[in-house]
Amino acid sequence: MMDFVWQYIYGPSAWRKIGMFNELEYSIRSVKKYFPDPRCIVLGDEPIGLKQDVIHIPGPSRVDEHYSKQKQHVDKLRKMTEMANNPLIGDDFVLMYDDIFLLKETSLDDLKINWARAEINNIDDYMKSGLRLGDRSYKKIWRATYEFIKMIRDSEGKKTYDWETHTPRFINKAKLRELLNKWDLETNPKIVTAIYDGYHADNTKIITKDIQSDLWTHKPGMDFDKEFNKHYMNIYDDIIVPEFVDKMAQKFGA
Repeated sequence: MMDFVWQYIYGPSAWRKIGMFNELEYSIRSVKKYFPDPRCIVLGDEPIGLKQDVIHIPGPSRVDEHYSKQKQHVDKLRKMTEMANNPLIGDDFVLMYDDIFLLKETSLDDLKINWARAEINNIDDYMKSGLRLGDRSYKKIWRATYEFIKMIRDSEGKKTYDWETHTPRFINKAKLRELLNKWDLETNPKIVTAIYDGYHADNTKIITKDIQSDLWTHKPGMDFDKEFNKHYMNIYDDIIVPEFVDKMAQKFGA
């Protein structure tokens, strides 16, 4: 049995905003369909409207303000600190979000792959390449995080990659606790999953378009069959249209 842990905030979910598609429900369904014997845990807000059986662990209070202007990442840090220390979660777990889905049979070895966008030789050149997407705030914390990671990996003679692919992340609790105790990531916020991979990624592969369907927005005439034939899917709110919802229901049930 493997624990899958969803870090969940109800407020910004499309399920709360438009009520057409419960992302968390279908993310959990995808894991139950394509991974053998998972234990599904939701940490954070109460998972409203679920038809699936899950374990709910209330998360720490939502971070509404933070002097760093990186409240979202401080919020994630506090939730991951809870994951690292909560006895209800196993020694190893897979970190999930409500907008990530498994689309094919998935093994533990699959989940231990550290998927990356690209190798990073120079931070400035990589930022100019267009491979690193995100708004100004995200790019700011990404740069701070990866400058830190690259310094450490360069000193050890290791290559640095951009591991922020929004795919399932295999986490060992003891290793996570060690990093959380070693670095004060609340005073100086960083992307926690990136710090973890910076220390512990040992099976990095470059992700390709046939591995992940990264759906930002709906376009007329989209080939959904092609998108649903990949291994993982990551979605944004603008893709949630009736045609997409129908495809999800066909694959995972209504």
